[in-house]
Amino acid sequence: MRFFPLGIAGHVDHGKTSLVKALTSIDTDRLPEEKRRGMSIDIGFAFLDFPEKNLRVEIIDLPGHERFVKNAICGLAPVWGLLLVVDVGEGVMPQTVEHLRLAKSFVLRELVLALTKIDRVDAQIVELAKEEALDMLASEGMEAFGVFPVSALKGEGLEKLKAGIGEYANKHIRDRDKHLFRFFVDSAFSVKGYGTVVRGSCVSGSVAEGDVLILEPLGRPCRVRRMQNHGVFVKEGRAGERLALNIPDLEPKEVERGYFLVKGIKASNRLIVKIEGQIPKGVSYLFLGMREVSFLHRHMHEDFYLLRLSEAVPAVRGDRGPVLSSSGKHVGSYEVVHPLPVRSSKMFIRENLSLLLEHPEEYLLLERATRGLSLEELFSFYGLKVQPPKYPKVGGKFYHPELLKGLSERLRSLLSMKGGAVPLSEALSKLKVSQDLLGLILEKSGDLKVVEGYLLDTKRARLEELEGYRQLMNLLSEGIREERELHPYREHLSLAVRRGKVYSLGEYLYVSKDMFEEYVKRLKGLGREFTIQQAKETLGLTRKYLIPLLEHMDRLGITRREGERRVFLR
Repeated sequence: MRFFPLGIAGHVDHGKTSLVKALTSIDTDRLPEEKRRGMSIDIGFAFLDFPEKNLRVEIIDLPGHERFVKNAICGLAPVWGLLLVVDVGEGVMPQTVEHLRLAKSFVLRELVLALTKIDRVDAQIVELAKEEALDMLASEGMEAFGVFPVSALKGEGLEKLKAGIGEYANKHIRDRDKHLFRFFVDSAFSVKGYGTVVRGSCVSGSVAEGDVLILEPLGRPCRVRRMQNHGVFVKEGRAGERLALNIPDLEPKEVERGYFLVKGIKASNRLIVKIEGQIPKGVSYLFLGMREVSFLHRHMHEDFYLLRLSEAVPAVRGDRGPVLSSSGKHVGSYEVVHPLPVRSSKMFIRENLSLLLEHPEEYLLLERATRGLSLEELFSFYGLKVQPPKYPKVGGKFYHPELLKGLSERLRSLLSMKGGAVPLSEALSKLKVSQDLLGLILEKSGDLKVVEGYLLDTKRARLEELEGYRQLMNLLSEGIREERELHPYREHLSLAVRRGKVYSLGEYLYVSKDMFEEYVKRLKGLGREFTIQQAKETLGLTRKYLIPLLEHMDRLGITRREGERRVFLR
């Protein structure tokens, strides 16, 4: 089944709750205070099924009184669509407009318009109310998907409204199943035999029995035992669905409205945002999901700000919501452009802002520099498992090529100052890099190598100062050696061959330059030419070692083979 969360908004006493009850047979006013006062105080929940569309519309009824505007924001946070209710007798009222502006901060631009209580007025008044409401929508930059005059009391127009809601949901349903799991908590309580039950809205991703989630902003891991959707046990919950999650790891008193349950999304107490409208001086407030969080801000550039939040929130790029003044007045809205900033330098952010907006992955790599960018951070940034970036990678982290180039230049400069050899620990400290990252730099620098705890420029370093190199050369001073004999010195051997201090004869055989020259000198003592047998007797070598040696002399142009003899060319 597909799920579509729909908010029901409008001025107090315009008939929202009565309309929901007429559509669904569910009374969303569940609190005794709401019954006594005859108005909604908190958000209420119901659902409307469309079996032919394989669709369930999850209804969230928003309180209409101005004193409960923050509860209205909580109700708007998880919805993907809006049903605006206007009493035809009263027309557009202050909270009608307020709810619309709050909805705009969550990027709701098209809505269903229900004109209620039509049984109390004549057709002309209904038409005037319709015109007024449509004018108001146009002035706020919003559109009506459809206009439905109804009477909850007499049932007039309800079927047409219900059909309109189904069509509207079909048009605006969001594909959020593939996103990382995020759940807005609106309540928690204890159930005998089960323990804590956390109730709220799944706004993205999916959750299954047995999943381990993180409760933010506490950072508490917890496991889901069972779950329900409107009183029915289900094995899996999906984006857009109202859920009750049985999580016995938690205590109800630990959980507050506005907390989050997440899987794979990291929390941060800093955000880079774009602001529309005003941003008050000093302490201000924003709603991320159902959570009201205070913040201080620094202006970065034009409409972009760095916010320092009073607590960490699991935001993702593209999150939107309202901004409130310290008095609780709605003054603007925000859009998250960077949910996990690690650099707060105004200069860095300004210089790279266009990169953040157009090529965010490159910005993240530059920002994280030698820390590197993990896939988990990238997925959390988007709230989605995106394709891995095509950048150099080591140790599970990605790095910017320009960073590697700059580090390589700094490394060469350091080696130049130190005569071609630097203790590895000193190199790591000076460059402030991990050993994994240093290895990635060395991969692209063929003449730099780590040997015996030293970082060497193999073209410049004094190999004689390395104990392993001295032992290697002592061994080779005794004659030709097989590679297996030299295995303990393989790194030193590679350096020695590169420096021309040792020759590879092929056949996994090696000889030092000095020993090779000694062999040549002794063979020259035989005259201008010699046979293999003469060479064997002179050098005391078996054919296993002698033939590769003579062939190497041929390759170097020292000798030339003529039948069974070899002739010196120089």
